[in-house]
Amino acid sequence: MSDSQFEWFWQGSVTLVAFGPGAGQLVGRLQQQGIAVRDVRFSQGGVVLRVSIRTLRHLMRARRAYGIRFRVIERHGLPFLGQRLWRRKAFAVGAVAFVAILYVLSSIVWRVEIVGANGEDQEAELRQAAAEAGLKVGQWKSRLAEPAELAERMVARAPNYVWVGVQVTGSVATVRGIPKVPGVPKAAQAPCNIVATRPGVILDVQASRGRVLVKPNQWVQPGQVLISGLLTDKGPSVPASGHVFAEVWYTSQVSIPLRVATEGLTGAALSRDYLAVGGMRLRVWGFQEAPPAVYERDDETDWRIGQWRLPVQWVHATLYEVKPVVWQVDVAQARNEALVMAAADVRSLAGGEMAILGQSVLQERLDRGTLYATILTRVQQDIGAPAAIPDTAGAPTSEGAAQS
Repeated sequence: MSDSQFEWFWQGSVTLVAFGPGAGQLVGRLQQQGIAVRDVRFSQGGVVLRVSIRTLRHLMRARRAYGIRFRVIERHGLPFLGQRLWRRKAFAVGAVAFVAILYVLSSIVWRVEIVGANGEDQEAELRQAAAEAGLKVGQWKSRLAEPAELAERMVARAPNYVWVGVQVTGSVATVRGIPKVPGVPKAAQAPCNIVATRPGVILDVQASRGRVLVKPNQWVQPGQVLISGLLTDKGPSVPASGHVFAEVWYTSQVSIPLRVATEGLTGAALSRDYLAVGGMRLRVWGFQEAPPAVYERDDETDWRIGQWRLPVQWVHATLYEVKPVVWQVDVAQARNEALVMAAADVRSLAGGEMAILGQSVLQERLDRGTLYATILTRVQQDIGAPAAIPDTAGAPTSEGAAQS
């Protein structure tokens, strides 16, 4: 007879005890008849063995032949499991309902994440475009269009984005967008001058149209005409264009604490395991009390059936204990950090392309564990900007060369 594990489970089996004078000969008789017997144990006054339900008729014949009695102590397999579930209908219905609810919950989008938006306005624009395209919280995943089609709909409804990508993982939909870069302003068509936007010392003038009125090493003030749109004193006017690079000075006030408080790992850690269902996590292992301050790292499985990701995943979390750590910074390190912060501050103030020519510490002082520094940063940048030619402006008076 077949001795496969699956058939034993499918047909069912029983573990029983055989009593009587011929109990010891029973196992040999069954094996001679080709009947599979498992888990045979001899004890005082009997034999414990496990047989398939389909072989019970052979045991009944052996009972009469050897004068033995049987007592069933365990039942195994699908037939007995079905009987137990039938007796516990409420439990069976609850288990089926639980699985059905999990499936339904995992078939709905519960969260829409926006990645790549610059500011709340762009995020709101992309979220609104996603909702109009059919991707929103509470939507059935089966009703969603293909990710490529969703992305096309969103790009059509979000004019400030050049690309949109959609990815649905479990019950979370992630929308990634690349905002459009503001275009380069078109060259002025009306006659205009190029004037200084900041005070500085002229380093280089690259005029493509108009009359240059300044020269290198000349100090200029904001609003001063650098490239004139008037080609002659009374001649025609053109839209001046070009680049005027100057050395501009920026002063930054920076404060650097000499004692820095942070957090460091102690080496102690504990693990926890969760059953992740949709957006919920049920802890199944690791109930130790966590330290007051921890850093958590999660490792989640990616169980799939083909391309479909299962709604139930396993999460292994490691909690590392952290404690406050105080770092002492010397004055030289604080000064270098102050220079870096001043450079970053100047980049945000200057805007556009610029190059740092040098930095100098004008003043520094220590007060209650903090270094206060005043830093001068010299940069090279284009200080020119178009401005309308005043109606009452006369011919500009400054050395220069006319270009067209």
